[in-house]
Amino acid sequence: MKKRALTLLIALLMVLPMFTACSENAADTTETTAADTTVTETPSAEEEIVIEEDEPEILPDIPALDFDGRTFTFLTSGIGDTNGEDWETFDVWVEELNGDVINDAVMERNLFLNETYNVQIAEYKTAGTTLAEIQTEVKVGTNAFDAAFTHFENGANLAQSGMLHNLYDMPYINLEQPWWDQRGVKDMNLMGGVFLATGDATIVDNDATWVLMFGKQYVEDLQLESPYELVREDRWTYDAFYGMMEQAAVDMNGDGTLKWQDDKFGFITSDYSSRALMYASGEKLVTQDAQHNLIPIPSIERLSGVVEIAAKIMGDKNITFLTGYESTTPDNIRSVFEEGRALFYGEVMQCIIRMRESETEFGLVPWPKYDQMQDGYYNLVHTSAGRGVCIPVSQTDYEFVGAIVEAFAAKSMYTVTPAYYDVALTYKYMRDTDSAEMLDIILDSRVYDLGLIANYGSMAGSIAGIITNGTGNLASTWAKSERAFQKMMDKSVEKYAEVMNREP
Repeated sequence: MKKRALTLLIALLMVLPMFTACSENAADTTETTAADTTVTETPSAEEEIVIEEDEPEILPDIPALDFDGRTFTFLTSGIGDTNGEDWETFDVWVEELNGDVINDAVMERNLFLNETYNVQIAEYKTAGTTLAEIQTEVKVGTNAFDAAFTHFENGANLAQSGMLHNLYDMPYINLEQPWWDQRGVKDMNLMGGVFLATGDATIVDNDATWVLMFGKQYVEDLQLESPYELVREDRWTYDAFYGMMEQAAVDMNGDGTLKWQDDKFGFITSDYSSRALMYASGEKLVTQDAQHNLIPIPSIERLSGVVEIAAKIMGDKNITFLTGYESTTPDNIRSVFEEGRALFYGEVMQCIIRMRESETEFGLVPWPKYDQMQDGYYNLVHTSAGRGVCIPVSQTDYEFVGAIVEAFAAKSMYTVTPAYYDVALTYKYMRDTDSAEMLDIILDSRVYDLGLIANYGSMAGSIAGIITNGTGNLASTWAKSERAFQKMMDKSVEKYAEVMNREP
């Protein structure tokens, strides 16, 4: 974040009494980062506080435009869209200021756009699905909206069907700017075209990032190494993760079976963590060459090792408990962590917000590396929960849509994202500044795979299945699905080639 140092310091000073009350039993007392500050007592009103100046705001390369009060409407998700009410859009339009930091940041951004471009931002929240709405808009031309937020799987479907504009063709949209997620731009580049982009234009992709939490008190009780230090020293690996899990699982009543209502666990999660672990290794089923042509994974040798260890982590029922075991729900699983009976908890970041009333002291870390030789951390975004912005081909006023989409994303980086990141999430719901450092790592290392997003040959799901059930035999699974995977990818490439060769 461009305003990181200033915002962190102000927020820390504001909530210092809360930290003092909550950190008495904390296991971690590590050194602060450059973005943090060491504070031993609350400064008096007379003391001067020296803070780092903001970096100058980066402005989009858009000329002085006046759209005469026109309304620009975004299609967004209502409760009937994919994944239900928990994923209803909340960051595009609000009715009025109400004191909530995210609500008021949305209002600030929209007022800025109104004053700068003489445009009114509006929201069309569908009662159905964004996929169906975009398909109808392209086929019928309803003019119900100008641009849309939809999830990644929809974006791939619509793009290869020729229903979305290539964002590189839109005037003023510059996907190299920092308000666009550069990993997403790179990973979702389809033969030289980007049809859906994420980043500061939406904070739902933050909510949809699959993260790993740990119980701080449990780490202290077991006298384990700090996960924060393992991350900082590049020792946070599958083996380190599994070794800590083994020490945490306890059959409290001695009946020989771990039950969610009674026992303690090394890891609680859902089966989606099988995907998170696989992609934490840095492996992807589809990559791009220098010309952005899609190519399948060249070798499964390393991936086989990844799957084998991930299957040990996910499939060991003496340590790991998954949603659905004993007919449990996601809320049941989360309650185990909140009661301090699980060392690690894997879920979307939105679950941190769902735990806002919890008294549990927890921290946040990226998903572990496969081994210490790995070049960095990789963190998956849920493909049917994460959102990006796209423009239907029915939209022909390129200057209008290009300028407003770019300006919307750019201003969001300085309004809505800080509200979510620095205030609402980091200090209201999470419990320490170390987790804020970890959040930087996580959001800077998100990974997207077209093999998963487009579901070529159902390969990603098949691999996740053998990780979840603990078998981990990739060779036989790959042999069964490779032909379908290649055939579906080849067909997709043909469709994209047609799209890329059409006139913009």
